[in-house]
Amino acid sequence: MSLISGSSQYSIVIPDLHGCFQYLEWVLERFPDRSLIFLGDLIHRGPDSKKTLQTTLELAESGRAVFLWGNHEHWVYRDLKNLSLEGARAYCDHEDPALLQSYEGDYAALLEDFLVRLPRVARPFWVEGPMLCAHAACPSFGSSADQLLDEGYLWDTPEMGLHPLPLELFPDLRYSVHGHTPQVEPWVDLEGQGVIYLDLGAYRTGNFCVWDAEEARVVMFGD
Repeated sequence: MSLISGSSQYSIVIPDLHGCFQYLEWVLERFPDRSLIFLGDLIHRGPDSKKTLQTTLELAESGRAVFLWGNHEHWVYRDLKNLSLEGARAYCDHEDPALLQSYEGDYAALLEDFLVRLPRVARPFWVEGPMLCAHAACPSFGSSADQLLDEGYLWDTPEMGLHPLPLELFPDLRYSVHGHTPQVEPWVDLEGQGVIYLDLGAYRTGNFCVWDAEEARVVMFGD
């Protein structure tokens, strides 16, 4: 169901933005009344990680969007979470200066976003009707949906072999949607293996798309 109260529409699924706020801005203008699912990797590479991440966090905190962990958010959270303030400063200065530059040296805001706001809203996967969304691949589950066996949902690529849909836990699933692995064009296979890959490497190619789960179609940037 949609996260927008009173609506029965399925969501718009958004792949890796990597600091390219212009694509998020387009999504918000193109789909002003739709709920959103972000597949992660909001940060790094592009020019505005802070604005892209903070806008997405605001959407998730307001209940309009679902925020899924990407491997880039995971890296920063993992590296910062056990550091002192001075250790976090050293990390930002030497290990991730581009991210710090996006935050204009505001360590407090960066730590608030990654250590407080992000873990409060981020999820490893999301199921909506016939669709499962996760950053890189379907999660590997144990005996329940709360038991994740590994972090393959953050890292795995199609070349490693597609994960089967967890029909034993979610029998209504038809397909899964992922980012993470850049494609030349959207990979949509609903009738065969039941998988969609949306990441087009937009930060370097200028090509970007989203999945409209209500209409079951890809929408290209600028359409």
